[in-house]
Amino acid sequence: MLIEEIKLHDFRNYGELTLHPHPGVNLLFGQNGSGKTNLLEAVHYCALGRSHRTSLDREVVRKGENMAAVGVTVRGENSRCQIAVKLTPGESRKKQVYLDRKRASRLSDLMGRLQCVIFSPEDLMLVKEGPAIRRRFVDMMLSQLSSSYFVALQQYSKALEQRNAILRQCKKSGKTDAGMIVVFEEAMAAPCQVIIPMRRKILALTAEIAAEQYCAISGRPEEAFSMRYAACLEGEDIPERMRRQWEQGRREDMLRGTTGFGIHREDLALTLHGREMKLFASQGQIRTAALSMKLAQLEVCRQVTGNTPVLLLDDVMSELDMTRRTRLLKEISGVQTFVTCTDESDLDGCDDRRSYRVRMAAEGTASISETSSGQPVPARTIEDPDFS
Repeated sequence: MLIEEIKLHDFRNYGELTLHPHPGVNLLFGQNGSGKTNLLEAVHYCALGRSHRTSLDREVVRKGENMAAVGVTVRGENSRCQIAVKLTPGESRKKQVYLDRKRASRLSDLMGRLQCVIFSPEDLMLVKEGPAIRRRFVDMMLSQLSSSYFVALQQYSKALEQRNAILRQCKKSGKTDAGMIVVFEEAMAAPCQVIIPMRRKILALTAEIAAEQYCAISGRPEEAFSMRYAACLEGEDIPERMRRQWEQGRREDMLRGTTGFGIHREDLALTLHGREMKLFASQGQIRTAALSMKLAQLEVCRQVTGNTPVLLLDDVMSELDMTRRTRLLKEISGVQTFVTCTDESDLDGCDDRRSYRVRMAAEGTASISETSSGQPVPARTIEDPDFS
């Protein structure tokens, strides 16, 4: 998978930008706060329809403007696609997705058109923090692999929100509304038939590859990294067994005002030498584990879809020692990669790259200038995104 063009319009601190990236490594360097990460965020919007940094779309609209837009032209193994995302927070249709200039009717239509894997310093929380961030890692990976997974997850989340609202009301009033609770339990149960088996299958493959990646990056085969899917239940007959669990826990859920069981409580168990990483791992081991999980995601996408995702590395090189940095560059060979850093020398030794300096003017507008060029990108055959 190759991004041939990126276009931004009033996005974050960019007014207008058109960029034709290198098919190998694209290095974006400059001072902190200049706008390097904003470009990665724009690519993420075109892949998943959302930011990896904020849940509020209005935060990415340039100050003083009413609309922001981002677009990419992407070439896959046997296809080309033009993707554009228009954000108008002040209007009724706050987010609009366009595929080959036609408005998509559902956000799920976007999934899989551009697959990307992003790694940023915040991803160290994959190891250090609670289950929610690890579930987000799983959901973002699977949503790009399967639109049916994305739709099932949306259905489950919406029904869960409604069940929790009723539970809170029951707790507040002291009255039971079991009939309505059952309705939403039914709506939650059916998507689990899609979600749990897919998590089980893909995470088994991801765990195997992540262990190999950890060994390759760390150079320490004696450090056995393990990632295990801690499912809310095992076996078959998933919808019926989920319904029974919710029925059995209904009274307690009413007392607490929230749903205590379900796929929204699942986790990934991360261990090193059989010991929980959150408690015992060093900072270097945590960085290597988190990066290994991301590279495993990239390889899983490649194996499942036949396309290699675009890799986004946000200020990662400064977090790695020279040995790990060298091994990482070897692992990403042949992958279109966007790397942000403050010093161009962070990628010394990587020849297959194009370097861009990112600056921010006094008025706060970002600009990008190419400082070194790699091999030319293949000729484009699709019209530029139209943001009018």
